[in-house]
Amino acid sequence: MGLFSRKPKPDPKIKFEGVEFTFHRTYEWWEFTYRGTEFSSHDLLFELQTKAELDSILSTLETLMPEFKMRVEKGLKEWSETSLGDGVSYSVDLTNPSKDGSYSVSWSGGEESWGDMAVDFTIKDHKIIDESWGD
Repeated sequence: MGLFSRKPKPDPKIKFEGVEFTFHRTYEWWEFTYRGTEFSSHDLLFELQTKAELDSILSTLETLMPEFKMRVEKGLKEWSETSLGDGVSYSVDLTNPSKDGSYSVSWSGGEESWGDMAVDFTIKDHKIIDESWGD
């Protein structure tokens, strides 16, 4: 740190009903963890979900988990020689959830090495409506 440098300000946080929400200034996005699942939003106006809405999302994810895993396994076989393994991680993107009721779930290799490959599933009405692979 130089003579006239200032320490960077910490990212602002809000705590509500036991959940801590962090706004990351550098890339302007919100993040929080609820019941072990990471959530994010890239809107500057963050629409706070109720615990019932978050529980519904988590219930949907649990129900769709076998289909997620099947699609990820299939996609990994098509794109590379990587397998699903035990290291999968995912997060839920709640950017613009009220516009059409959809949200996306981003999967990556977690501790396993998929390189920089990932897949995003768009969920609406408790169904996967889109799948997008990229690196």
